[in-house]
Amino acid sequence: MSTAYHLRDDARVTLFEADSRLGGHANTVEVREGDTTLGLDTAFIVYNEAHYPMLTAFFGELGVPTQDHPGRFCFFDLDRGRSYVSEDFELNEEQIRQRYDADFSDLWREARRFMSEAPRDFVRRRADIPLGEYLDRNGYSAAFRYGFVVLIATAAWSVPAERIWEMPASTVIAFFFAHGHEGLGGQTAPWRTVTGGSISYVRRVADRFARSGVDVRVDAAVKQVRQDGDHVVLYGPDGPERFDHVVLATHADDALGMLAEPTAAQRRLDVIRYHDTRAILHSDASVMPADRERWRSWNYGRVGEGEGQQSWVVYYLNELQHLRAEKDYFVTLDCPLPVREDAVIREMAYRHPVFTTEVRALQRDIRSINNDDSRIKFAGSYFHSRKMGIDIIGSHESAFDSGAAAADAVRRTAGIGPKGD
Repeated sequence: MSTAYHLRDDARVTLFEADSRLGGHANTVEVREGDTTLGLDTAFIVYNEAHYPMLTAFFGELGVPTQDHPGRFCFFDLDRGRSYVSEDFELNEEQIRQRYDADFSDLWREARRFMSEAPRDFVRRRADIPLGEYLDRNGYSAAFRYGFVVLIATAAWSVPAERIWEMPASTVIAFFFAHGHEGLGGQTAPWRTVTGGSISYVRRVADRFARSGVDVRVDAAVKQVRQDGDHVVLYGPDGPERFDHVVLATHADDALGMLAEPTAAQRRLDVIRYHDTRAILHSDASVMPADRERWRSWNYGRVGEGEGQQSWVVYYLNELQHLRAEKDYFVTLDCPLPVREDAVIREMAYRHPVFTTEVRALQRDIRSINNDDSRIKFAGSYFHSRKMGIDIIGSHESAFDSGAAAADAVRRTAGIGPKGD
């Protein structure tokens, strides 16, 4: 959508979408309660203006209404029947000792140390190593790894706990820079959410496409693309079609799978792997802490211990999206607990890139695959944000920016010049 939006005034654009709707991870499920329609977001939900500058400007250009997101998180352990919330991290050490046992006091202390030391290590380039190695070198305990780092990281990147340790420590630390020291549920970053759900902005983009003459084709999966001299042959549901340029704005592995003859530069994307995530939109509160007073916007649950631990995230949409609703609505990601069938509203399969030190190394010159010699360009959240740096990756901001960059690359190859010229 970003690529098509940025090219709509300079070219005749055809947008092929394999799904029956536009938006990708901007996926809102609308449900009716009486005379009210509730837009329930299931993937992209929040952003903040400081670290999503291009997306923020885009919403402003579209006139999309947005609202404050209340923040706050809850970590809860169902086996041990304990929980702690974001407000606890604002207490001093004496208050922590009075309210909690020694285990949480130790965790609180290590979290404070991490938030103090990690930014300095990031700046001094001491964090350009896998996260597991970084935590080993700095003496962090297993309790901190599994009681804090894993819970936030699995929620942020939607990857299983065993893959977290392969991630670059710098990328994880940069996440806290961009999202506040409490992660997605923090109050130190001024979070916002799209009023009525992200479908509100998707519809406004679709309206711009209609007015600009963009040919939008849904349920139109592309099987293969092949460069043929000064054109690209695209094999879609209606057979082969010829275009001057094609942008593959999808997951890296899907993009490689479409290429009839990938170049050596394009094959470098093979280092990017993906993890399948099962998301369920439902109204079953059994996945939440037993004490309703502990419910927050972002809820990180776990069962088991150490390497046998299973963790999941629950978006409590009523608070997260300021819903005025009769029911409680939740989105769970990869939740090991059963959800009552009668409470399920929608199940969704998402795929997320897994970021490793190899993927981070690729970021230093990843945009070279969109060079002027090829009429096939690439876009996706596996590109980093140009404004925010190589560690801001996998977000709506980086995906939107990659679409704008791909549009710029098309203009260069076509000799059109930068946007606005």
